[in-house]
Amino acid sequence: MNQQPAIAILERSKHGARRVLPLLALLMYLAACVQYQLGDSEAALALEDIVAGSGSSRLKARTPSPSRSTIEYSVDQRSYRGDLYVSPEGVKAGIVLVPGVVAAGKDDARLVALAYTLARLQFAVLVPDLRSLRKYRVRKRNVREVADAFRYLISRPGLAPQGRAGIAGFSYGAGPVLLAALQPDVREQVRFIVTLGGYYDLRSIVTYFTTGYYRDEISGKWLYQEPHPYIKWVFTLSNTDLLESGADRALLRDLGRSVIDNTEFDRQLRVDKLKPDARALYALLTNEDPLLVPALIDGLSPRILDELYGIDPASQDLSQLHAQAILIHGRSDTMIPYTESVALARNLPEEQVRLYLVEGVAHVDVQPKRKDIPHLMAAMQALLAHRDHPQ
Repeated sequence: MNQQPAIAILERSKHGARRVLPLLALLMYLAACVQYQLGDSEAALALEDIVAGSGSSRLKARTPSPSRSTIEYSVDQRSYRGDLYVSPEGVKAGIVLVPGVVAAGKDDARLVALAYTLARLQFAVLVPDLRSLRKYRVRKRNVREVADAFRYLISRPGLAPQGRAGIAGFSYGAGPVLLAALQPDVREQVRFIVTLGGYYDLRSIVTYFTTGYYRDEISGKWLYQEPHPYIKWVFTLSNTDLLESGADRALLRDLGRSVIDNTEFDRQLRVDKLKPDARALYALLTNEDPLLVPALIDGLSPRILDELYGIDPASQDLSQLHAQAILIHGRSDTMIPYTESVALARNLPEEQVRLYLVEGVAHVDVQPKRKDIPHLMAAMQALLAHRDHPQ
């Protein structure tokens, strides 16, 4: 379990750009942890199996292989498809596992490996096919799509015995997970949520990936850290699709590609030729002063703002959350600062949240420390407790 924020690994995309593979990074992190003796607990077996991926592990040796099937389902006449993983040994609880913002979506190899691990632990795992995320477009409708996947899961008693079910998501996908758990039609039924490298305030996130600045969680002072370009690239691609002009969309997509490819972009471009909505987005993306970000966000088009606030936990009443929250984040995350999970934890009901911060990780430099292992083990044990004990 753990995603992008905790660790970052890079691979080439189809355009030759490097992009972060947070889940793979976590696997490498856990692999390094295996040098320490984890023991024979179920949590230890689970973490080792995540490390192993499709390779052998003690958990695989002790459990039969789960089935994976693509299903179609409908909720209130809205049609969806997704993958369902189930162990032949039966189901103790259900979980909706939300893909990240990657082209492979539900078929991403790392996500598939994690789903199989959870299924071996006797979770019924439903991975919805969120098409917009595969196109690098994070939309407020993703919240309803996740909530509907959960509604389907709990409508099948064999997939959520005694109502034991929750939702998990990573990085940018963690926002829709949290907001789905707040939806009136499911919030009393979502028992738990798990976020890996999630966020609280989109204004803070935009400030970070455009300028590199974020607030210290104690003093409130500005701190600087070089942000990984991937999240700015995703934000750019996600929002250029909402611009009025096709020419403006193409131009700002080129800006996004220059960020991820680390190439020069023509800053002398005739900005005055852009339509107002594109000019406002361009001004935000190229700004480097953190103090200007709030006004620049407010200057975005109503269409873009509507989508942004539709996936922004800070704009919601989090006191309405009924689920128990398991939040995991790496202190050296260069995609989303760990302070976002700290802020999220502070704004959730105290008795409903467990926050696990991981040390010993700095971007691609994975240097796990012994003291990190209890946090990862505790997070896994907290998840297994939700599987075993009804609230």
